[in-house]
Amino acid sequence: MSMNAGSASTAKSGSAIGVMRAGRQRVLTMPEQIAESITLAILRGEYGPGDSVREQELADHFQVSRGPIREALRILEKVGVITIVPQRGAHVTSLSKQEIDNLFEIRAVLAGLLARHLTDLDPSVVNQMDAVVTRLELIAGQADALDEYAQGSYRLSTLLFQSCGNKQLEELMGALGIQTARYTRLGLRSPERRQASVIHWRKLVEALRQNNSTAAGNMMVELINASHQAALNQLG
Repeated sequence: MSMNAGSASTAKSGSAIGVMRAGRQRVLTMPEQIAESITLAILRGEYGPGDSVREQELADHFQVSRGPIREALRILEKVGVITIVPQRGAHVTSLSKQEIDNLFEIRAVLAGLLARHLTDLDPSVVNQMDAVVTRLELIAGQADALDEYAQGSYRLSTLLFQSCGNKQLEELMGALGIQTARYTRLGLRSPERRQASVIHWRKLVEALRQNNSTAAGNMMVELINASHQAALNQLG
């Protein structure tokens, strides 16, 4: 499996502040940019569970040596997206149904804690989220909007946990978000499901704007549980 041309542009952009570090005011290192691009490729379905991720192919694709590729793969191994087996190389981690259930359950439990850390959220973050949700509202019903919608939804989640002010919670939620992103995308395949999802996102943004952490926490849990169930429905 190979990455499309759009993946390279993200990693080569010197000003990239991308999905894995949304909202952070620093330029990503080359390995971080490559890791981000691989994550986006997985999110788009270019790599499936169990697919090999070959160092030399990636080095050729990004026009770098294999050193930054190895470091990028180690970044993704730490968050459970990639599994590296000695003498056999790297492949996209394949999760069992039980593991998927466990990850979504943990995310839902942590959502309440996350909401309590989002009181008095910086208005600029709420405004960023509002702009993303407005875009998602426009495209949710379009048949070909899956990729853009899934990436927008992931960016919203990233903005939330990176604004919580708790480094350990941020890292936990970030890792869980990356591990479950491809399953969340799977559950967003139908326009009807995306339209239901964006209603939840709009309610969440309004709860945050009103500094209502209880309502925000409840809406996060609803979003996570709906994503979980929709993914299971697609997996059969």
